[in-house]
Amino acid sequence: MHSDLAVTTPQLFSQDMTPDMKHTKIYIQAAEQISIQQPLSEQWMADPVFHEEPLVHAVNPVFRDYIPANEARRMGNIMKRALVTSLKVLNETGIKQPDAVMSGTSIGSLDYTERFLDSIIENGEETLSPTYFMQSTHNTVGSTIGIYTKTHGYNTTYSHGGLSFDLAVQDAWMQMELGRICTALVGGHDEMTEAYFSILQKTGYVGQEGMVPCGEVAMSMLLNTNPNIDALCELAGISICYHPSMDGLKNRTGKMLQQAGMTMEDVSAIMTGVNGNIINDEHYHDAIRALFPDKPLLHYKHLFGENYTVSALGIYAAAQCLKRSTVPSFVYDTSSPRLCDSLDSILLINLANHDEYSLILLKKK
Repeated sequence: MHSDLAVTTPQLFSQDMTPDMKHTKIYIQAAEQISIQQPLSEQWMADPVFHEEPLVHAVNPVFRDYIPANEARRMGNIMKRALVTSLKVLNETGIKQPDAVMSGTSIGSLDYTERFLDSIIENGEETLSPTYFMQSTHNTVGSTIGIYTKTHGYNTTYSHGGLSFDLAVQDAWMQMELGRICTALVGGHDEMTEAYFSILQKTGYVGQEGMVPCGEVAMSMLLNTNPNIDALCELAGISICYHPSMDGLKNRTGKMLQQAGMTMEDVSAIMTGVNGNIINDEHYHDAIRALFPDKPLLHYKHLFGENYTVSALGIYAAAQCLKRSTVPSFVYDTSSPRLCDSLDSILLINLANHDEYSLILLKKK
């Protein structure tokens, strides 16, 4: 099996990244999450848990129900969470070996990285166990999934900050549009430690007054060009823009919607990554005012927390809403109008570093 750590290239962040190719319908067949909500469950849609602590760790399922105890003992939390969500998705869809595995993780196996560095200090760089080092690299997550499921096809990992998951989705999208694969297991996985949280808190990224809590993310979904009747929704488009003007962002959005056979008026609702940080939220508000001033606005980070790959949970939440044709009241922005017509599509806007935009369009199947 081959597993790569992707490298940013100028082409990756070009202003016109959506290729002009024959459109292939792509569906989210199934999706599962482990987060600060009830794991492997959609209970959050009816009975969400709201956290006030600045740092909240994910609620782990009973791992031995999915992974043999002797194997789970040698894995870190991020690997166990990624593996469990992946296995559950594959079991739900009946696909044992997808054509490809794409993973997005910004900080990888952070806990094992810290343990390895601590052991260097404590042991004076002598008699070090290789386990923590071997499992601390970012692509360990994708490799573990590939090895465990005996999936030896295309396997790649994206580690690009707040766009890590979005780029993994774009990779799968482009491979499917090119006809190279029919199924792809795509995941977004990140954990958080107290030590790293304290660093991020000092930078203002998390832990500020009025912000949502910092959380942990494990979300896996199966993309399929030949879905069964239980598919959650259609993944109808994706576009990533680096430092666009508002006019440029509007043009890119219009082009993506046109390729999906839609106009801006056809979009039912917008889901954003508003998190309570004034600087972060203002960029979202600017984009909404320019693109969709009258559309219902949906949020998800107050439910799942802030994290580099939490956009994975945004897609998961939007897909679950489309499957059920309903949006829970607590997902709406408090000042936003509610849906008057049927819920047919959701456009997700993810913002990283204040100038990198990801647009992902989901449509009702």
